Amino acid sequence: MDLSIVLPTYNEKDNIINLIKQILEILKNIENKEIIVVDDNSPDGTYLSCKTAFEKNDGIKVLLRKSNKGLANSILDGIKICKGEYIIVMDTDLTHDPKLIPKLTYLAKEYDIVSGSRFCAGGLMENKIHYFCSFSFNLLLRIILKTQIQDNLGGYFCIKKNTLDSLPFEKIFYGYGEYFFRLLYFAQEKKFNIIEIPAVYNLRQKGKSKSNFLLLLLKYFFSAMKLRFRL
Repeated sequence: MDLSIVLPTYNEKDNIINLIKQILEILKNIENKEIIVVDDNSPDGTYLSCKTAFEKNDGIKVLLRKSNKGLANSILDGIKICKGEYIIVMDTDLTHDPKLIPKLTYLAKEYDIVSGSRFCAGGLMENKIHYFCSFSFNLLLRIILKTQIQDNLGGYFCIKKNTLDSLPFEKIFYGYGEYFFRLLYFAQEKKFNIIEIPAVYNLRQKGKSKSNFLLLLLKYFFSAMKLRFRL
């Protein structure tokens, strides 16, 4: 399997090297793979730390972005240079467990998008307050977007490259985590096969979250309304 894994980073110096080592161990029997780290010019030295740690590994590319910053744009820049037939996108704070990767890639042979879901049977988050708030907000998103997808903001997924290339990048990849429900929305419009599998979202191990959760939910609400009603 030709596999590309896109890892967007901002101030994840204390997590990214550990994450990459875990991924390499999990995928040690897969030859045709690449890991693409896209750093948003982190002031904590994430880029240099990662570049130095893996400078002898040709399968790991570390990009430094100094303009047009933001999560969705970082992911897009990584996607644009992917060579794999399948692409995985995941967070780099170790909340997304890399142990799920083999299942994502296995099911991606039969489905266009495989998404790690906190809200289907067997999925959960260790942060219970965050879980309750996210679950409630996802119910609202399902109503607004008229979708049966249970986790519209997970952001841990595997997608076929030809599926991704057929979607309107300019209408999807901007802003923060809301890019993910836009991706799912346009994929559903094209009748692509999407499956959710249970995922456990761990607590962040090191560092602090860069986002204000309540402000993000407000932003996501207006983004969903704009998407649904083409405002």
